[in-house]
Amino acid sequence: MKLSDRKRLALIESAQAEFIEFGYAAANMDRVCERAQTSKRTLYRHFSSKEVLFFAAVKSALTARDDALALIYTPSISVEQQLADYLLQKLDFLYHDFGMPLAKMVIGEFIRAPELSEKYLHQLQNHDDKLEQWFADAIEDRKLKMQDPAQMSSMLMCLLNGNFMWPQLVANQEIPSRERRKQIIADIVQLFLDGYRCH
Repeated sequence: MKLSDRKRLALIESAQAEFIEFGYAAANMDRVCERAQTSKRTLYRHFSSKEVLFFAAVKSALTARDDALALIYTPSISVEQQLADYLLQKLDFLYHDFGMPLAKMVIGEFIRAPELSEKYLHQLQNHDDKLEQWFADAIEDRKLKMQDPAQMSSMLMCLLNGNFMWPQLVANQEIPSRERRKQIIADIVQLFLDGYRCH
């Protein structure tokens, strides 16, 4: 990796920590540079503004999540098991990596800058290419009804976020244990497949 690329990555990682700890409004670019051990001139050579840096930090986190998630349709494994395993992977990212802390920070900024939150939440809930392809493959295998994979993905994510993201963000509910997550995901998958499975 080139030195310039290493500095850019260090700035993004530093910015992630800064935004989570202090929020967007109070985030300080001098602290970001100090954490990254680089100059402010270097920061602004890579990122023209705080907002540009913020969205680069968000995009980096979501890209890391997407790269880590694995979902390939496997006919020999039940659709229930494949979906449940994938949803658990997504929750691991949300609860144990960069997902929930950043989401909480953005919600906290919602009143001050609703346009900022809107942009971030759009990224957070953006379509899931891997899940859409999985649905397309399952439909081709005649395990699921002939429906729009993008709509199916959106519906499933609404069920997941409604149980595991919004209650924690808005109502400050505790993060459920892993066993409880498995139970709820099993119910979500069953409910979803009741509507989309081929009979």
